[in-house]
Formats: sequence, C-alpha cells, structure tokens
Amino acid sequence: MAQKQALHPHRKGSVVWATVLSWLSSLLLALLALCLVLMTTICSAAYMKEQVNRSDFSEAAYSYLYDNFISYGASSGFSADVMTAALSRDQITADMADSITRLYQGDTAIDTRNAILNTTYDNLINDLNSRGVEVTSDVESAVVVVADACRLDYANYVTVPLASQLYTFIEKCSRVVPVAVAIMAVLCAVSLFVMLRLAGSPRYGVRCLTFAFTAAAALCALAATIIFPAIHMEALSINPASVKQLIVTYVQNLFGRFGLFALIYGAVAVILLALTITARSRMKRRQNI
Repeated sequence: MAQKQALHPHRKGSVVWATVLSWLSSLLLALLALCLVLMTTICSAAYMKEQVNRSDFSEAAYSYLYDNFISYGASSGFSADVMTAALSRDQITADMADSITRLYQGDTAIDTRNAILNTTYDNLINDLNSRGVEVTSDVESAVVVVADACRLDYANYVTVPLASQLYTFIEKCSRVVPVAVAIMAVLCAVSLFVMLRLAGSPRYGVRCLTFAFTAAAALCALAATIIFPAIHMEALSINPASVKQLIVTYVQNLFGRFGLFALIYGAVAVILLALTITARSRMKRRQNI
C-alpha cells in the first residue's frame, strides 16, 4: 500500500506532462499543416496555374486587351475584327502557364511576345491589301507602331506580376519549407510518442491524442475561415483587374488549404473518439456479465 502511495505523485506528474504535451502536439500539428500548405502552394507551379484558371484571369485580361486593341484600331483606321484577330482566351491561358513555368525555373524576364507583334502586323497588312490600300514605307511604319503597341500591352498583362521579387521569395521557400516539413513531422512524432508514454494508461493516452488532433483541427479551421476575410484583400487597389483577381484568388485558396488539414485532423479525432466509446461500451458489457 505504501509503495502504491509513493508512486502516486510520480504518476500524477507524468499525467500533467502528458496533458502539457497534448497541447504542444496540437500546436506542432498546426505548424506541420502550415508547412505543408506552403509547400503545396507557394512552392508549387501547378498551384499558381490552377489559380489562373480559378480566378478567370484569362477572361479579365482578354476583355482589357480587347478594348485596348479596338481603341488602337479606331485611331488608325482598322476594324475591331482585324485588330483582335490575334487575341485568344486559350492562348492567354497557355502563355500565362508558360510564364509561370519559366518563373519557377528562374527565368524572370518578361516575354517580349513577338508572336503577337508578327501576327497583328500580318493581319493589318493583309487588311490593307484587301482594301486596295497602297502599303508605302510610311504606312508600314505606322502599322509596325500599332502592332508593337498591341504586343507591349499583351506582354505587360499576360505575365506574372513582380516576377523578380516573387521568384526570390519562392526560391527561399523552396529551400526552407521542405526542411521545415521534415523537422515538424519529426517533432510531432516525438511529442505524440512521449505523450503516450507519459499518459500512464492507454485510455488516457487516447484521450490526449483525441484532444491534440481536435485542437489542431480547430486551429486549421480558424486559419481557413477567419484570416482571409480579416485582411480585406478585395478592398485593395490593384490594377489591372485581372492581376487583382489572380492575387485575391491565390491568397484565398492558400488559406482555404487549411480546411483540408482541418478535415484530416478532425477525422483522426473522430476515429479516436469512436474507439474510446467502443472500448467503454465493451468494458461496461463485461462488468454486467
């Protein structure tokens, strides 16, 4: 009896430490989720390409360029159909995807988009020929000016904004985040293992695990639902509208990724809770027999 009483304070202290580790584990799990979110978003070219499609970037860029090209044509005597013949939503999407690929490969130079210049130039010259207009050197020079204005607009709007600064940030994240994921995974495993060892009994260990995953799920759910509305990105003055749409969608879906980890952690917590309830039911049945 004396031996049991002597062990009781030690066991109580271990339980307290197990409880503390359950809190710590929940924070570590949330930090692991943060690292994984960064690795699958900022460090991923595929994620940025996905946001281009989700944000309707191509539609917004097409609308802006369409209006600009028409205005250039109105001032130089070309119809809207001729001026916008080189524009294509699908081509904008493809060119933007190519810009993103080059960005993640370290090429931050703005594409000159000479294909737009050449296509627009050919369309304008063909239109003049079809109307019987003599293409003198002065006329050709004017056509080159109009075509180059279209090229310049296209190059400025169908590109990743602030590519040089963004690549510097992406490069740093690509070096640091994978290491951080590995470190956080190890810390989570060690924390959970020690917590189970200190719990003293399987039942209390499962309770600590359930709390850790439930708290981590709650933290991830808060990150997914509260942070983005709190920063009011829609109110930011960013031009053009296509870039604003892309940035807002990018950040919104980045925080939305926390929702996936909230579901994963929540599912683990539910499974653990179900195991606890099942174990209690079996114990009660055994006691009643």
